[in-house]
This record gives sequence, C-alpha cells and structure tokens, in this order.
Amino acid sequence: MIPSSRTMTAFVMLWILGACGEPASESGRIVRPLRSPGEPAQVLIAYHTRSGNTQRLAEAVAEGARSVAGTTVTVRPLADVTPEDLAAAEGLVIGTPTYFGSLPGEAKTVLESWSLESGVDFTSKVGGAFATGGDTTGGKEHVVISLLLYMLTNRMILVGPLHDEGERGWGEPGASATTGRVSPGVQDAELESARKLGQRVADVAARLR
Repeated sequence: MIPSSRTMTAFVMLWILGACGEPASESGRIVRPLRSPGEPAQVLIAYHTRSGNTQRLAEAVAEGARSVAGTTVTVRPLADVTPEDLAAAEGLVIGTPTYFGSLPGEAKTVLESWSLESGVDFTSKVGGAFATGGDTTGGKEHVVISLLLYMLTNRMILVGPLHDEGERGWGEPGASATTGRVSPGVQDAELESARKLGQRVADVAARLR
C-alpha cells in the first residue's frame, strides 16, 4: 500500500524534528545542551602560540565570529580549554603555528586528549582551522589540512573562509599567515582572511542550530 501524501508529510516532519532535537548521549559522551530559540550560538576559538602571531590570528577569527549577530565567542589557548568549553561550543576553530612542516607536538598532545579523554561528542559541530608559519612554503597548508582531518574524524562539519571578487567567488580550506624572514608579521590581508573564517564558522553554526 502506498502511503498518502499527508502520511508522508507527517513522517518527514517527525524525521526533521528528531534530527534537529537534543543530541543524544552515546556511551556517556558529553553533548551540548539543547538551546532555546533565539539563544546565541557559541563559537570556541582555541590556539597554540609561542611568539604571539597565532594568537593575533585567533583574535581576528574571533572578530569575524562576533560580526554574526548573537554569537557568543570564547578565545582560549589550547591547553586551557576545558571539556565544558568543548561541549558548549557549536562552532570550533583551531589554530597553531607550523613546526618543521607540521603540528607542534604540544598541540597534538592536547588534541588527542580532547578525543580520547574529554568525553565530549564533537558530532556536527562546525569546524575551521588556521595556521601560521615562518616561510611562504613552510607547511602552513599541511597544518590546516591536518587540523581539518582531525575534525573530520571527530564527525564535525568543516568550513573555510569565503572570498568574493566581483562576480567571482571562491573558498579556501582555512586561514594562514607568513610571519618569518619574508614578512614582518601578520599582514592585513591575512587578518581579513581570518575574520572571514570566523564569520563563516559562526554563520553556519547559527544556521544549523
């Protein structure tokens, strides 16, 4: 027997309500609480830095996220992020410097602890990544991809900054800055890319709430 259109509509609506309801806890993992309509989306920006360059880029990401109305933004060093911070975040942006063409060891240790020890469920959180590095071709893009792969394996939804130029538009995997011998520090265009990354993460997180 073929179900009526009214029955099919009811089924679809029940499926949508179930998909958009409070995230279920699987095996005791920590999930974010169900928020009330109109409650601001929360974006967490976590970074690792030694010289301060990555922190500067993180602050630009935060500025972009705050440009999305109603967004609550938290900025923390990776080592200071708590399981409660992670569970509350609907958007998560991670940034690190590039050491020897890859992630810093300290940052990788923290990220592994998030997955293996925090008990947080990252499913369907919106993620973005950024990196800094001393040279033009020094591994920054590899770091961005490594961070995105970390998020992907934790079942997150990945986005990057969007750029527009007349009728032509494009996206990037993440934001980055060159801060060594060929550049005196983080440049305005790099900060703008970071702002667009933050804005994109906050916008998608708000749309998916």
